[in-house]
Amino acid sequence: MKRLVSILFFVVCAVGLFSQEVIIDCGNPALSDYSAKYFEKYGAKVATSDTLELPFFDDFSASYMYPDSSKWSDRYAYVNNSCGKNAISIGVATLDALDQYGRVYATLPIGMSDVADYLTSKPINLQRNASDSIYLSFFYQCGGNGNMPEFRDSLVLQFYSVDNDEWRSVWKAEGGELMSTFKQVLVPIADSVWLKKGFRFRFLNYVSISSNYEPSWQSNVDQWNLDFIILDANRTYSDTIIEDVAMIKNVGPFLKDYTAVPWSHFLSKGRDAVYDSITFSYANLQNATHNINRQYDVFDRDERSSLIPTRTYLDYHCGDDSENIGASEEISYTKKFCYLFNEESYRADDSAKFLIRANIKTDVAQAREYYRWNDTVRFYQDFKNYYAYDDGSAEKGYGLSGQGTANASLAYRFDPYMTDTLYGVYIYFNRTQGDGNVRYFYLTVWEDNNGVPGDTIVSRLGVRPLFSNEINGYVYYPLDTAIVISGTFYVGWIKTTNDMLNCGLDMENDAHDKIFYNVSGTWQNSIISGALMIRPVFGYELMQDASVPIQRVTTSCSIFPNPASDEINVDGDFSGVMIYDSLGRLVMQSGDERVINVSALPDGTYIVRPYSESKVFDAVKILIMR
Repeated sequence: MKRLVSILFFVVCAVGLFSQEVIIDCGNPALSDYSAKYFEKYGAKVATSDTLELPFFDDFSASYMYPDSSKWSDRYAYVNNSCGKNAISIGVATLDALDQYGRVYATLPIGMSDVADYLTSKPINLQRNASDSIYLSFFYQCGGNGNMPEFRDSLVLQFYSVDNDEWRSVWKAEGGELMSTFKQVLVPIADSVWLKKGFRFRFLNYVSISSNYEPSWQSNVDQWNLDFIILDANRTYSDTIIEDVAMIKNVGPFLKDYTAVPWSHFLSKGRDAVYDSITFSYANLQNATHNINRQYDVFDRDERSSLIPTRTYLDYHCGDDSENIGASEEISYTKKFCYLFNEESYRADDSAKFLIRANIKTDVAQAREYYRWNDTVRFYQDFKNYYAYDDGSAEKGYGLSGQGTANASLAYRFDPYMTDTLYGVYIYFNRTQGDGNVRYFYLTVWEDNNGVPGDTIVSRLGVRPLFSNEINGYVYYPLDTAIVISGTFYVGWIKTTNDMLNCGLDMENDAHDKIFYNVSGTWQNSIISGALMIRPVFGYELMQDASVPIQRVTTSCSIFPNPASDEINVDGDFSGVMIYDSLGRLVMQSGDERVINVSALPDGTYIVRPYSESKVFDAVKILIMR
């Protein structure tokens, strides 16, 4: 059986049940969002009639989401900075089990290997002699930061024969080894069948969706990463040195505690919310020492009025210092962050955006002209109406799954900088094959109780995972009632089935110390590194996307008497009943019996939640007193 998931098990002795925290490979929220806008603007087809001349080069540093349409004729590969591990330069092209819309291919068979993505070049003029010594070189990586392809999965390189109008496989790499570095391949092109005008080459990958019984786990798998693809003449098999110094790591968020906060909250915290320096990394891919100049700029992207176009203007310039970098050396460059934010700026929607652009300057040598794009990295710091620990990219999926988790709770801690009104929460749920994770849950907010979730503040009923193109695939779930938050709080959900809800998990940022789960009545801190893609919304409420209906389908049960003493009666069509105390701890569970003996419970306030696989019931607060 394909090993799709990494599982951490916890045996819950108090109730004798078996439960688990689970992380799996996942879909792509950023691509889901971008694809809708991209295809609406440019359409689904790419022109293939243009014939390119040598040299052909792409390291994917000049692309965003999709491969450069001036070089590639399809959009199935995903261009990104997160899937590759120790990439040759900033940006890789990833082939996986997702289509160009960020969705798992619906046609992939379960438990069998089949073709998924393609990366196909435009026609190239190779009307040359074999003596021109033409080579195609590239770097590839199996798995990287993603899921490892199995032995039965593979990455294949094919050439197109113009005369025969057919594709032929010329190279293949099998899975089964999770690679932390990239491996270089050089393929000679000397056969006259390829030396034609209109030659093309393409990469394709074979993937296999897990045959695991759990539908909510069946998501993205089998990543192959590609970098630094070069097709040119006058090369040799030993032509392995790249004449370049390239960026390899972008500038990160400059906020200390979060990746995003509301603008007014940021101003209330001031400079204490910001790191005092920024860092980016670059590498010398050559076998000689070079002197490199480094600098960065900060731009204010003024988006305060919908009546005028967005204005971007330079606010701050820093750098212009130089340092030698040796052959094959990597340098992490750290510079003091001296930018002073305009705290008197009026932001009507409590948002702001700043761009940090960092770049290195090498030289003007002709041999390195094609590599100039990878000399610059850009990072956008958003201030929106939400708090976030994640960066908007889901490398994995997280959830509670297995027997005994049908009524488990998951809570995410936030410590807002100021008192404000909480209206709802953005959540990104990974899309699985057949939407196997679309199950009802209770959206819940808890108070703090000495570092763990305490009393329930509010719980919204009848909520389930939805999928949208707004804000990188996030869906906005409003609370039934807006509440004022003045300190530490927790937001999350209580499940209604054993299925995994499959929330996006950002592996580039770690907030596991803020993640808590409760299966047996005791809150435990997660031990899985990452940041959940859950973002509480403050200050004002955004309009809900009309294409994403709010789910409020609930069923009532009559529970009496209230107050009760030794027994309660539950009237309705349900499978079982869960009873929680005022701290949200499960204290009693029963089957479908209509009369429940509660004589063992001490006097106090309790929450009674009937449940079933097909319905979501209103929770009822009861008082037990004798």
